Amino acid sequence: MSTLSDSDAILAKDTKYVMRPWPHPPGEPVIVAKASGCTITDVAGKEYLDFTAGYFVNNAGHCHPRVVEAATKQLHQVLQVSGKHGTVAVVKLAERLVNLLPGSVNKAFFSTGGSEANEFAMKIARQAQKKTDIAYLDNAYHGLTLGALEACSSEKYRETAGVPLPNHTFALPNAYCYRCKFGPAATCKVECLDGVEAKLDARPTAAILAEPIQSVGGIAPPQKWWDRLDRIRKSRGILLILDEIQTGLGRTGKMFALEHYGLEPEIISAGKGLSGGVGSLGCTFASDALVAKFFGGTTPTSGGNAVSAAAGYALIDTIVDEKLCENAAAMGRYFTEAVAALEDPWVGDIRFTGLLGGVELVKDRSSKEVLGKAQISGIRDRLHEEGFLITISGTYSNVLRLQPPLTITSGQIDQLVTALRNTLIAVRKGV
Repeated sequence: MSTLSDSDAILAKDTKYVMRPWPHPPGEPVIVAKASGCTITDVAGKEYLDFTAGYFVNNAGHCHPRVVEAATKQLHQVLQVSGKHGTVAVVKLAERLVNLLPGSVNKAFFSTGGSEANEFAMKIARQAQKKTDIAYLDNAYHGLTLGALEACSSEKYRETAGVPLPNHTFALPNAYCYRCKFGPAATCKVECLDGVEAKLDARPTAAILAEPIQSVGGIAPPQKWWDRLDRIRKSRGILLILDEIQTGLGRTGKMFALEHYGLEPEIISAGKGLSGGVGSLGCTFASDALVAKFFGGTTPTSGGNAVSAAAGYALIDTIVDEKLCENAAAMGRYFTEAVAALEDPWVGDIRFTGLLGGVELVKDRSSKEVLGKAQISGIRDRLHEEGFLITISGTYSNVLRLQPPLTITSGQIDQLVTALRNTLIAVRKGV
C-alpha cells in the first residue's frame, strides 16, 4: 500500500494529468489501489463500501476470482482480432446471451460500451423502418455520445454536445408513480400515457427506446403501464428497443429486467457489467429480420474484445452458480425494510427492484417538496467521510442511488443504514 506521502503525490499527478468529465465533490476523486467484493481501498489505505459497484459495473463484486481467472486464461490465448473475424470467446458469449433473452432477438453485435450499443440500436431501427425518429422516456439516460445524447432527457447533458442536437427524437411520459398527478396507485388507469398515440402518429417514429426500469431514480412502471405502451407501439408497427445496460445481468433480481414484464422487444442493448469489469464491452441484440436490413459500415476497433468476452461468460456463470439474482432480490427487500424502519421524516419514497433503485429524500412528506441541494450534498459528503461510496440521482437530484454489487450482505447494508440514520439527523440539526 502507498504511504500517505505517496498518496498525496498520486493525487497531485491525477489533478495535473487526468481530465475529468465534471467538477468533483469533496473527497473525490478516490484513487483506488485495490478492490475486492463490495470493498475498495484508496491509495492512503482508507476503505469504502462501494454502493456504486464501480459505476454500476461490478455486479459480481470487484475482482471476482472466477472473472479474473477467465480473463487471465484468455490473455494467454488471443486478445483482439479484426472485426472481420472472431474469437471463440465472443462466439460463446453471443450464444449464451441470446439464449438468455426472449426469442424476439437472435443475434448479437458487439461494441465497446453502452453508448455505442444504443447508437447501433437506433441505427438498426432507423435502417429497418426507413423512418428517422426515436421516442424516449422522460428522465431517460442512454449514453453520452452524440447519437445517444439525442435520447437523453437531461438538458445539462444534452448541452455537452456543444451544438444543437438533431430534432429526430422526442419524449414520452414515464410512470413516476410517487409523484403521479392523476392520483394514488390504487385508482391508476395509466392516464400518464393518454395522448401518447397522437405523439407517435405526429412523427415518422421508428422505435421507442426505454429501460424496462429506469435506472435514473429507480422508477419501475406498473405492469399495466408497460402493457398499454406495448399495445400502442405494436399496433403502429413501432419497434421497441430495451436498454438493459444497467438493468441487466441480475441487477433487478432477474437476469434481465424485461423478465419482470414479459416484454419481447425487437432490439436490446447491453453494456456496463457485461464484461464483469474487465475492459469495456457493449452489445446490441436484434431479430434476424432486422439484422438482414442492417449495414453497420464498420465496427468499433475493440468491439468484442476476447478478454472482455471471456470475463463476461464467467460473470454469467457466477451469477447463476452463486444465485446472485436471488440475492439481489432478497437484499433489495432487506434494503427497503431497513430504510423504512428508520421512520425518518426526510425519507419520502424507497424504490428498489432487486438492487436497482434508491431513496428519494423530501423536505416534507405530505407535500413531497424536494429536499434542498445543500442538504442532499451534506448527506452525500458525510456518508463519503464515513466510508460509503454513493451517487445522487433522480429527476430532481434528490435520490440516494444505491446500487452495490449483487454480492452485498445484510450486514453491509446495515452498516450503510446505520450511517444514514446518523447522517440524516446530523444534517437536519446542522451539525
